[in-house]
Amino acid sequence: MASHVHQLHYNHNRIALARAIARTLETLHKLGDFNKQWPAQYPNLQPPPAPQPGHDPRPGLHHTQTTSDNHTSPLRNVFNRPQAMRRAETMANSSSAPAESSSAAASRSPAEPRLMTAQLAREFSILKLDLKMDGLPQAEIIHSLRKDSKALAQLLDGQIRKSMRHLSLLRERIEDTSSKVLVTGDLNSGKSTFCNALLRRKILPEDEQPLTSIFCEVLDVRENGGVEEVHAIPVGVEYKRDDERTYLVYPLQKLEQIVTENERFSSCKVYVKDIRSVDESLLNNGVLDIALIDAPGLNNDSLKTTAVFARQEEIDVVVFVVSAQNHFTLSAKEFIYDAAREKAYMFMVVNGYDNIKNTQRCQEAILKQVAHLSPATFKESRDLVHFVSSSAIPVQGPDVPQSGGSSSSPSGNPSEDPDDDEEPSGKHGDSGDKGKGKAKDKKWRRDFEQLEASLRRFVLEKRARSKLAPAKTYLNNVLGDMHQLAVFNRDVAQSELDRVSKELEALEPEIEKSRSARNEAGDSAERSIEETASDVYDHTRATLNMKIEHVSEQDLGLQYNGVLEAYQYAEDVINAMMNQITETVDKCEDYAREKTGQGVNTIKSLGLLHLGNAYTDLTFNPDRMLRRKRDALARQVDIDVELWDFFDVANLWERQEKVAGTSMALTVAGVLGGRLIGGASWIDGALGAAKVLGTRNISRLIIPGLIAAIALGVSYAVASIPQSLPRRLSAKLSLQLAAIDYTHINAQRISTEVRKALKVPADNLGMGLQMNFEQLQSKKEERNKIRHESEIARKYFGNLVRESNEVRTSVERVDLEGPAPGVAAQHNL
Repeated sequence: MASHVHQLHYNHNRIALARAIARTLETLHKLGDFNKQWPAQYPNLQPPPAPQPGHDPRPGLHHTQTTSDNHTSPLRNVFNRPQAMRRAETMANSSSAPAESSSAAASRSPAEPRLMTAQLAREFSILKLDLKMDGLPQAEIIHSLRKDSKALAQLLDGQIRKSMRHLSLLRERIEDTSSKVLVTGDLNSGKSTFCNALLRRKILPEDEQPLTSIFCEVLDVRENGGVEEVHAIPVGVEYKRDDERTYLVYPLQKLEQIVTENERFSSCKVYVKDIRSVDESLLNNGVLDIALIDAPGLNNDSLKTTAVFARQEEIDVVVFVVSAQNHFTLSAKEFIYDAAREKAYMFMVVNGYDNIKNTQRCQEAILKQVAHLSPATFKESRDLVHFVSSSAIPVQGPDVPQSGGSSSSPSGNPSEDPDDDEEPSGKHGDSGDKGKGKAKDKKWRRDFEQLEASLRRFVLEKRARSKLAPAKTYLNNVLGDMHQLAVFNRDVAQSELDRVSKELEALEPEIEKSRSARNEAGDSAERSIEETASDVYDHTRATLNMKIEHVSEQDLGLQYNGVLEAYQYAEDVINAMMNQITETVDKCEDYAREKTGQGVNTIKSLGLLHLGNAYTDLTFNPDRMLRRKRDALARQVDIDVELWDFFDVANLWERQEKVAGTSMALTVAGVLGGRLIGGASWIDGALGAAKVLGTRNISRLIIPGLIAAIALGVSYAVASIPQSLPRRLSAKLSLQLAAIDYTHINAQRISTEVRKALKVPADNLGMGLQMNFEQLQSKKEERNKIRHESEIARKYFGNLVRESNEVRTSVERVDLEGPAPGVAAQHNL
């Protein structure tokens, strides 16, 4: 009845754990998906202080050892956040002062991330990142990976997927009615000898040198149709017993050859017959199928050690064989630490105990190490830690009699050998020494039988521990990791949310100020450009008009060489006046350059006022302005010099009126004398003279007088060419320049050049102001995005905290001890 009640209790716990595994898998799957969108922060573990001389820094419970052998520094786990800068800022701010302004945060040097607490270090195990690289301490590896947050996110995602695969294996294992027992340990610790002692047959090869280089899985012969043989599985082939193409068949005698061919075979299945009764046998126990797996020794090489580490994930019970002489090596401690993530209880076999002189000191030292490596195992060390000598157990050869019994014991049990009283190894000494030897052999056999009984109880009777405890332990660990990860990231998300909210509050006035500055400075720059261009245009037009109007009054610096060179003189006058006007254009351009330089300085002042050190100044080179040829308009001026241009008739008549009264004789060739002199009365004089001279004499004097007058006029006009010609040509030049709009075109050209020159720094200023505004807007959008992501992350990780707690509570309610026999009987009644 009690057995049935225990079975019902076992099934109930198995179903409860299967449900918890299903929920945990679903939660891990969601965490993996969310980690791709919002890479989770990863806790950072502070390294321990440097070990003191004489102190052994190697193992402890937290696996933070550092040795020169494997170049592994103390375990440091880090956080990542992609878009990495904001995550680094959060980590720096989360444990220090309130968030600072964005400008202060940008100038601040990045601080170390918040460190992992000691409690968190103990509980964080399954999802822990254990990074190793030859020649580099782990701290440097982590710090280098912090620059690439996606890499750390991928590492965490890898741990999540690894945990999901392991949970799937656990679910299969608790549903499987069979049980797998892995026998592992360091090289030459006596694993194969121990397995042979359990079978009471020398099945697995033994030697002082390491032999086993592949996994040997020993199974009861009933699973192979009652045939004892070895199935060697080639490398890369999946074993299927019903498909002979997946393995090669060998007799048991070839096993030693097979286990050394590790390059050809990956593992082998050894089907043997246990010669003992159902009550004593481990394989043929009458309850469930058990596979006894002999693993290659740890530290043989890295590949085999890694294979042992991976294989233990599909194992229900780990029997760790440790040499009484060597104790736990570094590889052994790493393996036990790794297995302890899942298996709270491990079966420890200290082999070769008969070779130890001070057995008490050896036992105390090993138990002390067990207490550090597996506290749960240490608490039940009486049942789980055994000090034995496997070599003291008599075993048979691989051949089994047809009757199935033992050739040395009628009952088939070597422990009942009638020759037990003889000393197997004694060769010399008196009867007292023989008696002591026999007593020791009996003691070693009794100790080994106690080990067998404990192992049978652990595997068969306490299946809740051997079969379900690994699942419960692993679930508790992974759920604890998820809880710690969720709590930490929930706090990180909240800190991130608080930080970006404060930054957004500080950004709003900055954005408004930048918008006003952009509009203000842009308007001021445009206004300065227009004012400068207008001033240059007005100045140029007025200056040119004034010059054109009075160019004839200027000293042209020309010499008049007489009538014969009058036309050349006229050409020279035209060229000289055009040169005068061109020089005036040059002066106007110089004025434009000066005003442009002032405008550039004005725009620069606006840039420094609104952008400060962020303003990028441009070098202004005035000599590069107005480099286009300026004689294009001058070539359009083409003045034809005419004969009349040499005579200024209007001015000549005015001058004649002025001098007519003073020299009437010049008019009539000096004949009439002084009476003809005098203003408008020369006609009266002429009439009086006509009366005196008579008509005949007057007619004789008319022609010579006219000739004399004309000669006098021509002579006067020729003499006045240097004064009259420039005026005449200036008038023509002014008309032609007005026709081609010379002053406007030049004024427009110069002012346009000024506008273009000032446009460059103005555009630069506008671009700087726009970039500053866009940067602030982009920062605002980024902060809004972070705030949105942080709100989602806070909600998600808050729900993950609650969900992981719920699942973990349901797992902790699973009681693997089961009701006591009396309670079971009462329950049955």
